[in-house]
Amino acid sequence: MNTSASCIRLLLPADAAWVGLVQAAAEQAGAVFGLDRDKALRLVHCAEELLLFLASAEAGDIETTLRPLSTGVEIGFSFASADVDLSAMNLVSAPSADKTDGPGGDRSSLPLLLASRMSDGFRVGLEGRRMEIALRVDKAYPEPEPLPAERVRAQGRPTLSAAGDADALFEACSAIAGLYPAHVAPAWCASPGRAADMVRAGELFALEARDAAGRLCGVVFWEMRSERSVAFFGPYDFSVDGSVAGDLVNALLQAVGRTGAKNVFSGLATRPLADHGFELLAELPYLLGDSPTPVTHAVWGRMLQEDFGATAWTHPGFADFLRGRYDALDLVRDLRPVRELGEAAQAGSVIGARLTPGLGEALLHPELNGADMGDNLARHVAALAAAGYRNILFEIDLAKGWHAALGEHLLRCGFRPALLLPLGGQSDTLVFRHVPAA
Repeated sequence: MNTSASCIRLLLPADAAWVGLVQAAAEQAGAVFGLDRDKALRLVHCAEELLLFLASAEAGDIETTLRPLSTGVEIGFSFASADVDLSAMNLVSAPSADKTDGPGGDRSSLPLLLASRMSDGFRVGLEGRRMEIALRVDKAYPEPEPLPAERVRAQGRPTLSAAGDADALFEACSAIAGLYPAHVAPAWCASPGRAADMVRAGELFALEARDAAGRLCGVVFWEMRSERSVAFFGPYDFSVDGSVAGDLVNALLQAVGRTGAKNVFSGLATRPLADHGFELLAELPYLLGDSPTPVTHAVWGRMLQEDFGATAWTHPGFADFLRGRYDALDLVRDLRPVRELGEAAQAGSVIGARLTPGLGEALLHPELNGADMGDNLARHVAALAAAGYRNILFEIDLAKGWHAALGEHLLRCGFRPALLLPLGGQSDTLVFRHVPAA
């Protein structure tokens, strides 16, 4: 066992005889890394079930890593076997005693299914023949009732400064909840403690504006979406006359300009931004609640540095969309078409999902390719639609040829390209929106 201030590592065979050691390490990690008792027990169960699954899959030697996150703890298992079927991790997998009864039905996969359901999120990676499974268990944060909020008549020109302590973030999140519709409030606003931990870890940034009397007049948030791009939320202007938003946007651009980021775009925008040099990247219709009338989610973007060109994989089904967007944004891209080469595919595909129930939004992304990807995608859409998710998106990274090759499945399943985010991932990111009529 190897321990450090930041992680615990175990090197051991995939054998059920080592379950006790993995459980003990997970229990200790949960306590040291800040999980409460219930969450720590979930981490222990995740560790146990993952090892039992890998033992049944005869995964060989494995490396287990437990590391703290800003808002929780992650446990990862890395092993040299690309043939292990991880399809039980899919949102639509269900337990079954019948080894032939649908996705996730194999009893040997039941531990993996249980582990993924007890976690708060997962990621899967495959490099050559080395595979990694990582599960995340989040800390339990209270969701306090927001403070009463009303618009402020600013005294003098507001002063802008970094916001980081939990009380200031609670005040800002309360103002957003009280003065803005729910669909433009970031998910972490409901848990100011989570936001404070993210700020402390350098994963989230906030600038607040206060007047001469110290009253909060506005705030803007941002995060690094990739090494070269920034996503921002706001600007949230709490002033009576709306005079603070411009200062917040200018301060945001100055701050992110010092990070080396090449591109900035809105995660959630509260107003048009053309006057600040932003271009409208897309207007996505969102169906909220039971309303038949969608609201428009505008996405704005701005290049901060000169773009010298890049390479992007494309599929014939969305090549014209990409060319049109690159021409409109005046970006030079070498488009490389994907081709069917007859290579063997992984047995089971895995699709990640980030759900925002309040918005009826499901953002899907490919974790692991497989021969069943088309059927898996269709199952996800059907299950999410039946659960009331009316805004289903799918995101791919054009740096990865196998992501672009999913275009065939996406188009057949009713997805249409809707948003291009330059440098949103390793390369550009393309977001598809599910159109039921298609």
